[in-house]
Amino acid sequence: MRPNEELGLTSVGRSDTMPEHKYGPAVRPYYLIHYILAGSGTFKVNNIAYHLHAGQGFLIEPNYRTTYVADKETPWSYVWLGFAGKSAATWINQLNISETSPVFNSTESYELADCVNKILALDNLAPANNLRAISYLFRFLSYIARGTVANVQQVRPKQNYYVTEAIQNISHHVTTVTVDNLAQAININRSYLTALFKRNLDLTPSEYIRNFRITKARHLLESSDTSIDQVAEQCGYQHLNSFTRVFKQTYGISPRQYRQQSKIK
Repeated sequence: MRPNEELGLTSVGRSDTMPEHKYGPAVRPYYLIHYILAGSGTFKVNNIAYHLHAGQGFLIEPNYRTTYVADKETPWSYVWLGFAGKSAATWINQLNISETSPVFNSTESYELADCVNKILALDNLAPANNLRAISYLFRFLSYIARGTVANVQQVRPKQNYYVTEAIQNISHHVTTVTVDNLAQAININRSYLTALFKRNLDLTPSEYIRNFRITKARHLLESSDTSIDQVAEQCGYQHLNSFTRVFKQTYGISPRQYRQQSKIK
């Protein structure tokens, strides 16, 4: 989507997954809504797991680290729409779902899938179709607004309070966070913070920050026209060369090559 656009689509699709298919951990710079057409699986955000099934959906807000996994016996099929823009948060606020209450119920399975199918059928090269795609996005959101917030059981694995606080701090201060100021922000010793991360996540704080930044960068490259220099800056890299080096170490190609390969068709 174009910079400063009020509202624009960033991704759209349908997946029919294999048993135990996993996506994530990942961080996205845009809003993303999934709706489950069949089967079941688990969605995890903020170290809370939600076990979901057909007729339910979930919201992923920007800059939150999430994972979702298809069930072993009944893997799910789902549709999704990703979007961003200056007015995106305003529209999300009308749906009664949020990062702390991300799951909803809807009986309008056909209608939600139809919105996605109609967008996929559009020729993205035709400028007039952008308005039509946005109209289907609004229809999609209207069906969700007519649904209900799901009262689903939350499974909270035991995790140290300081680790949880640190993860929240990283998501909110990704451009400037360091292990030292992270430890200061939650008022504990750096060595102790590192020990807690290793014990709870099998990662050091610096490894977690690196993974968070590079997955956010990948999704910015996929979903926006932001320059590569700005992507690096928004993800906490002060020098383009260091960003390019880390990206190539992680994904095997340069940021520019990745963007060329992953442009939304």
